[in-house]
Amino acid sequence: QKAWELAVQFNRAVMKAPLLKPAKNEVSLPPPIQFLQCNVYEYEDYLGATCGLLVEKFLHGKFTKFSSNNGYVRKDDDSVTTIALEVGDVKLTDFLQAFSHWVYVSSSNKLLVCDLQGILDSEGIRPTFCLTDPAICSKERRYGKTDIGLSGIRNWCRTHRCSPVCRALSLPPMGNCREAAR
Repeated sequence: QKAWELAVQFNRAVMKAPLLKPAKNEVSLPPPIQFLQCNVYEYEDYLGATCGLLVEKFLHGKFTKFSSNNGYVRKDDDSVTTIALEVGDVKLTDFLQAFSHWVYVSSSNKLLVCDLQGILDSEGIRPTFCLTDPAICSKERRYGKTDIGLSGIRNWCRTHRCSPVCRALSLPPMGNCREAAR
């Protein structure tokens, strides 16, 4: 739920950013980021033990792991789609890394949404990132087993490279993430 809420706020920030508007003679808009909502169904197994089953919508398309909570960031190849925005040509995948950066900054360096995986859905009017099962790393380690705390935040900071999207959102350069060491 928290990652979904942060994605909604990020999408609003992107739509308000003047440098992320389409360039002249361009109709493409930045891709929104969405997280699938999931449900847990409980049932009894044949021994009478209560079990849980996590269910979410099936994602049609090429499933891709874009980042992880250990610092991994997928390298883009020549097939990555770009769009022309006021800030310049931008790879669609740059919005995912900018999302993690934006969360870190907007949470006063306390949270990081990473482990971004899913599909780029190009079926509709505009491409949309449909993501599932993110990890949130926090200083307090309060977001479950994949929340590896400061270690996850530091790993991400070490590998993040700011893109034109980060600059268009006025996000500060990450440097060596000194704030994550505190």
